[in-house]
Amino acid sequence: MTAVDTSAPGRRARAPAPLDGVRVLELVDESAEYCGRLLAGLGADVVKVEPPEGAPSRRLGPFLDDEPGPNRSLAFWADNVGKRSVAVPAGAEGDAAVVRLATKADVLVHSLRSKEAEARGLTYDRLASSIPSLVVCAVTPFGQSGPWADYQADDLVLMALGGSMAACGYGPGPQGGYDTPPLAALGDQAWRTASTYAAIAVLAALWWRDFGGPRRARGAPGDVGAGGGGGQFVDVSAHECSASMTEWHCMTYLCSGTVFRRGPHPALTGTDGRQVAALNPDFLGPHVFANMLAMLESQGVAGELSDPAFADPAHRAANYRQVWRAMKRLAASNDAETLYRLGQSAGLPWGVIRAPEEVVDDAHLQARGHFVELEHPELGRPVTYPGAPFLAHASPWRLERRPPLVGEHTDEVRRQWDVPW
Repeated sequence: MTAVDTSAPGRRARAPAPLDGVRVLELVDESAEYCGRLLAGLGADVVKVEPPEGAPSRRLGPFLDDEPGPNRSLAFWADNVGKRSVAVPAGAEGDAAVVRLATKADVLVHSLRSKEAEARGLTYDRLASSIPSLVVCAVTPFGQSGPWADYQADDLVLMALGGSMAACGYGPGPQGGYDTPPLAALGDQAWRTASTYAAIAVLAALWWRDFGGPRRARGAPGDVGAGGGGGQFVDVSAHECSASMTEWHCMTYLCSGTVFRRGPHPALTGTDGRQVAALNPDFLGPHVFANMLAMLESQGVAGELSDPAFADPAHRAANYRQVWRAMKRLAASNDAETLYRLGQSAGLPWGVIRAPEEVVDDAHLQARGHFVELEHPELGRPVTYPGAPFLAHASPWRLERRPPLVGEHTDEVRRQWDVPW
């Protein structure tokens, strides 16, 4: 399997990835595994540290062919593709092995609270005293400090406390009251946001280590005296990350005191029963309605909207039901894919609300080579994975290693990193 290149739709020969040669040691639970997946895609050698029985995330379903097993978790596969695995003993012996591995790493990503890191001898201060070039990134619910540092949280709690959940869900009833609770997006959005910010922070810390800070005499790459600022501790709070993903709602309140009220998102149902997100952003200018009206008239469903009075935004706002009725007439004679393309042809940000299985067959993603097949020799068949989230022509995303079996690379990493235990 060759690396995923960026010259879509074709592929070229293997090119260096951005993090080629960077070693990342991962000591996390399922909350932060996505960070390592991103760093692996950027070319880093990400080594996942697991107990002999495997990480707890390997026991999360769903499982391949509905057969549970430590090497069959699809949830584990999704966030650990591209990594290697080493198994270390439990207790002090295993923690000592982690420290020895860290001496040969550029980055350590962990999900330990400060007290746990202290008990295991894995605090940044202790590691930095002997490994000054090491970047340590901790991803925890509320960070390493503050009054909530020791509180527990899952993705639902973080979405709730961060404010984003309050903006999601059904609108008010006819009397203006909310009779349904807010909704949270599935897919561990809070943890994935935190993991993404953690990966960004790691990239910044590596740049600072090698090129930032006071300029010093050039030494060995990665050495604190190589002209950079040295290693550092990166403290990622998933709570803070969740609070940063409230789009404009938090800024609106901070600047104007206006509280965002959740409401329905405009969606049309086509003749095939599938729905289309049908946003009509009038705020972008008069051309939005003009283009939509031309499209509706071409389909013979404009009705009252052809009245020149509707060119006035105030009149439209006061009679928006007429606008929506015209759109429903359009939906009554077209399937979802046709609606999607009609809206786009009018310059409207419309899109089919697709199920995951439909996304796999998306023609645009296929044309850009997004999905990648990786061989699973132990299964005797390949498995398809989502690939590059971006295209970079000189330093492509790399996806060429299937998720590791439990401890599959223990001997290999010990030999290559020259770390005995």
